[in-house]
Amino acid sequence: MGATDPVLQLVASLLVLAIPAALLTAFRASRSRRIAAVASAGIVGSAASLVVDALLSTPVDGPGRILDAAFAGAIAASIAVLAALRLGTLGGAVFGAAWSVIVFQPVFAALVGSVPSLVQTVFGAVDYAGVLVTHVAAAASFIVLHALPVPPRESVAVPTATSLRGAVAATALFTLGASSWMVGVERVINEATGRILGNAVVGLLVGAVIWTIIERIAGRPFTPGGLVAGAVLGWGAIGLGVAFLSPMALGASAVIGVAGGAAVVVRARDGSDLGRRGAIAVIVAVAIGGIVLALLADGFGMAATGSTALVVGQLGAVFAIGLGSAASGLLCWALAAGAIVLQERYRKTRVT
Repeated sequence: MGATDPVLQLVASLLVLAIPAALLTAFRASRSRRIAAVASAGIVGSAASLVVDALLSTPVDGPGRILDAAFAGAIAASIAVLAALRLGTLGGAVFGAAWSVIVFQPVFAALVGSVPSLVQTVFGAVDYAGVLVTHVAAAASFIVLHALPVPPRESVAVPTATSLRGAVAATALFTLGASSWMVGVERVINEATGRILGNAVVGLLVGAVIWTIIERIAGRPFTPGGLVAGAVLGWGAIGLGVAFLSPMALGASAVIGVAGGAAVVVRARDGSDLGRRGAIAVIVAVAIGGIVLALLADGFGMAATGSTALVVGQLGAVFAIGLGSAASGLLCWALAAGAIVLQERYRKTRVT
């Protein structure tokens, strides 16, 4: 590896923290208690990553381990932000921390723990940027979270509507953080770096635009928060093969993947079902992105090989990881619900 590798990974380690910052901005979750809870989940996620790396003795250098830990913490914090919308501050923090240990670490190890990865060996699937864990595993767990009841607790503050300026800032932060990970996961600056960075930035921004277009087609008013949602779906749609997508394949992945996912959400009749539909939309975007990758990937897609095996492998990996993460999400929900019950009992004891 070249001398620039440590610098690349350390810079990416810092920039991936823009991902939860973007979600905090998008949902205007600026209260100090909420930020402290999100930070707690992030610390647990980072610590779990370092422990797993040490136990597995993975052949990653120090800066690489720091990048993996920073990314794990960023995703755990992001999960906490989103889970808190349903579970409240404490419940969101516990869910995010538990999810990072129970779900994120095993799936992440199966994706990047070896070359070829376990997922590639078992399914023949490709996942360059790990969206099978950041998107599919997370979304499957959120489907379970939104299907199960929440113990009685203090009312959860509903986030105020995001302004256009806030949504643009959040989208920019999210694009910065996600693109930094997709470049940093390569571990080295090489001839593919420019393509990866260009595909990442364009894919996420196209996703934001496509979400807005789908809203208008569906006759819905423009929602600034949709820019962030579109970027999230854009990451899921292109992340499987961001390094292997030609401009045509990139456009097809981003446009079709985000449009398919957004269509699931805009059909919701009211806000009560948005959480579940949003999670389903993420899985739809990744699945469509996987199909496009299997058809058009440079050198190994169906267009080049004539084989449909990769299509089956990509969809099989999405289904298997989604199913397993949904089951694991039950335990995360149970731990968060237990924390809420204990918190409420403590409050009642103090009152009496």
